[in-house]
Amino acid sequence: MRRTFAYIMLTLGLMSVLWLQLAVKAQTPERRILYWYDPMYPGTRFDQPGRSPFMDMDLVPRYAGEAESGPGVRIDPVQVQNLGLKVTRVKSGRLSYARDLPANIEFNGYQRARLQSRAEGFVAQVRSLSVGDPVKAGDILATVTVPGWASDQSEYLLLKAQKADGRIIRGVREKLRLGGMPEDMLKAVDQTGRVQTDLAIVSPVSGVITQLDLYRGMNIEKNMTLAEVQGLDPVWVTAEIPEGDLYLAGGRPRVTAAAWPQRAFEVVSSALLPQGDGATRTVPLRLTVANPEGLLKPGLTAAIRLRGQGPEGLLIPTQSLIDLGQTKRVITRQEDGSFVPREVITGGSAREETLIAAGLSEGEQVVVSGLFLIDSEANLAGALDRLTAGSAAAPLQPAPAPPAGLTRENRHDSQTD
Repeated sequence: MRRTFAYIMLTLGLMSVLWLQLAVKAQTPERRILYWYDPMYPGTRFDQPGRSPFMDMDLVPRYAGEAESGPGVRIDPVQVQNLGLKVTRVKSGRLSYARDLPANIEFNGYQRARLQSRAEGFVAQVRSLSVGDPVKAGDILATVTVPGWASDQSEYLLLKAQKADGRIIRGVREKLRLGGMPEDMLKAVDQTGRVQTDLAIVSPVSGVITQLDLYRGMNIEKNMTLAEVQGLDPVWVTAEIPEGDLYLAGGRPRVTAAAWPQRAFEVVSSALLPQGDGATRTVPLRLTVANPEGLLKPGLTAAIRLRGQGPEGLLIPTQSLIDLGQTKRVITRQEDGSFVPREVITGGSAREETLIAAGLSEGEQVVVSGLFLIDSEANLAGALDRLTAGSAAAPLQPAPAPPAGLTRENRHDSQTD
């Protein structure tokens, strides 16, 4: 009798538990799944459950009635204010590009003068000059005596005195000019009627002496180089532009020097040379810079800033971006106060601003500071969703009992073996 009574009571208990489960299931409405998503990439939706293609985790279901406006999170306004979370609006504009390049100051190759002897002779006088000394245009560096001009000049003066045929006189005069006698010496012969054999070596440009080979009493030959003078105004400022910054070469550059960092020197002209360097992947840029005060010294360094603007587009602060490697996203603030991640495509960055090619619209709000706070809140929400989904699909099971004969004393030895 007792055993029969126990069976009856057990059957009634099992039936009551089954009835209670059916009643609870009937009272709990079934939740409709809208889609599945990865909490780390909430902008991508999937129609079927499974493993995430981005992270090593299961996809989480999104139920009807949950964040219909998107996979966003809500944060207490007091916490937002305490942590200094800031947002800004997406605006339309142009990126302002600027690149600073190291440069070298060089002599102006267009103002290089080489002084040579036009005839054989010897140096009669030399001015006290040396390499590196500045000179001005028209300064006399030395006086050279050319004895070979004396006979031709005497013949010329004699023909003039005898009033010979004009064609003969002009022929002799032209012979003197082609022999290297400058026009001012010929005029002196006509005006004074005397032989002129002292040739003045004159600097044709203002600048600095870079070569000097003149000594009193030395003999010189025809076409012998006596001195070289390099001009100092303007000077050349050269730099190497990387091939990725060639689009900035068309703008107006700004030139500064280390000694005068706040002063910008006038750029007369600029030229991007046609031949690039295949080893460094750069192209030479040569600027002609005015140097009336002589502040820019050849051999020293300068700095060139290239400036330019990009195309019209949508701009956001660069610090608003979350770089995930292959993709980038931002956190947008919705009108209801929730924060929703958004995948974007960027088009370039400059001066702490980034051009958005796709993914945002003008006027939307993006988070500038506090991204890690919102990202951690989103990840926490995704972790709770996965925990809830995992609990509903497969409830926790008790740990299996150890095999027979395995006690606390010998369990460690058995696992070790």
